[in-house]
Amino acid sequence: MIPRTTSSRWLAGAAVIVAVIIVFSVVLAVLSRDREPDLLPAGTPGRVVQDYILAVQREDAHAAHALLNEERQQQCDPDAVSERAFDLPDDSFSMRLISEEVDEDDALVTIAITSVDAPGGMPLLGGAVSDHETTYSLVREQGEWRLSHTFWPGWRCPPKATPTPLEEPSP
Repeated sequence: MIPRTTSSRWLAGAAVIVAVIIVFSVVLAVLSRDREPDLLPAGTPGRVVQDYILAVQREDAHAAHALLNEERQQQCDPDAVSERAFDLPDDSFSMRLISEEVDEDDALVTIAITSVDAPGGMPLLGGAVSDHETTYSLVREQGEWRLSHTFWPGWRCPPKATPTPLEEPSP
């Protein structure tokens, strides 16, 4: 029989606490990953930015393209988008509205993106958390807010091919 000492009881207690923390971290990571984001009110510039970021996360070029203003849509070909065109945050990220400034038909929306680069999306298990702010410019076109200038996170939409004029046959 092994004699029980005070130090072995402390060691066993510490091991139980660490095990509980690990199990709690894994459960929290699974629950937060499957949670739908809290959506901003429909029809607001902030919601358009949020929809854009969610479309980029899903790698849905057509949904992201639909949120661009007319000028940007004409310059961009969503059918030519490749997987490398997306500049995605990690799976574990959140966005928070910092400010929404509306001046008639123009708006500036600033959001904070928090990315977790850690096993299971939990920094307690190692890894890093990064925060940064990004500002988006929007314009109102036909009553709808559209992105006129985007920054990260985003996608690099290839320009539409310029048609080459046909040469007329020589007489």
